[in-house]
Amino acid sequence: MVQLVLEWENKKKQGAIREVTLPYQSQAGVEIDSSSKKRKYSLSPLARSFNMNDIAQLDEEIARIFYTSDLPFNLARNPHYHRAFTFATTHDIPGYVPPVYNKLRTTLLQQENNNNVEKLLQPIKATWQEKGLIIVSDGWSDPTRKPLINFMATSGNGPMFLKVVN
Repeated sequence: MVQLVLEWENKKKQGAIREVTLPYQSQAGVEIDSSSKKRKYSLSPLARSFNMNDIAQLDEEIARIFYTSDLPFNLARNPHYHRAFTFATTHDIPGYVPPVYNKLRTTLLQQENNNNVEKLLQPIKATWQEKGLIIVSDGWSDPTRKPLINFMATSGNGPMFLKVVN
């Protein structure tokens, strides 16, 4: 049993988030040929003037986000994904660091719920006074066999999830 616990701890340490290092070009568009020690330019002057190498490197970094986190590729079709990068490239924000794990799952999630989700649900809730609603519950068990009860409100505008009770 002790051996199983030690093996699990080793797997846990190995499974920790780590950066996947992949080779980069040595300089902006310059590759050094190791056999002749001569520099050869892989990009034309026009491509260098439009920062094509930097664009290619940024594309690679963004792609690595998808590859190393098992994100679905259709995330790239999300308009918010495009809007975030467009905003970042059109505004000068020196020293900006993207939000960290805890900020995403606490502060920003609560802020999104309060500012946007509740505003979207307000017209549905407003009709409850006039037309009424029915509270519906649904019980099930999660994968660990803990019982859960969902509470939903249904009205003429459709169902709306209210809360879950463990």
